[in-house]
Amino acid sequence: MSVQKYLCGPSFEEKCEIKVVVYCRECEAPLCDYSKRDHARITASKRHKLCELEDVPPSEIQELLKNLIACPNHDKDEVVYLCKDHDTTCCNKCAMSDHRKCEEVKVLSDFVHDIKMDCSGVRTLLHDLKPQGENLLEHECKHEEFVSEIESKALSSLKTIKQKLLDMYAQLKNEVLSAISDKKKVIGEKKIKKILVSC
Repeated sequence: MSVQKYLCGPSFEEKCEIKVVVYCRECEAPLCDYSKRDHARITASKRHKLCELEDVPPSEIQELLKNLIACPNHDKDEVVYLCKDHDTTCCNKCAMSDHRKCEEVKVLSDFVHDIKMDCSGVRTLLHDLKPQGENLLEHECKHEEFVSEIESKALSSLKTIKQKLLDMYAQLKNEVLSAISDKKKVIGEKKIKKILVSC
């Protein structure tokens, strides 16, 4: 993100437009050099994590992250605990009300410290999985082509069957109408004979 997009949050509130140098993740505010020094001196904010502007995630990602850590029952509270008994995350309120009797409720940060994952191992695993993914994608594409080919053949066969049925129907219709016409002639001839005989 470019530096020009940001103005210092605290300075901006004081109607000063000062360009920023860092971003506070906890406060979700951009800070100028002066506000950065104040942030480091104040007890409440001195442990806040500051990062470079280039490392600030886009607003959509920040919103997604907020939604991910929001408590499903108390949307203004962040999830702090993981209840292993119910396999769910919860905030302080939920932990006190719904998970008080659960045996394994741990602070999420403890799990983060307990899990030590080697990123190079994950990178290697992803690298190894890449050809399998490409093969699977290629297989799916071929399968899709095969299904399209079958669909095309089925439509062609159905068209042929429809035409044959229409031809059979037309032939049957002609035969029935011809038979009816023949019967009408016979009936007409019999009527004429009766009339002639009666005269």
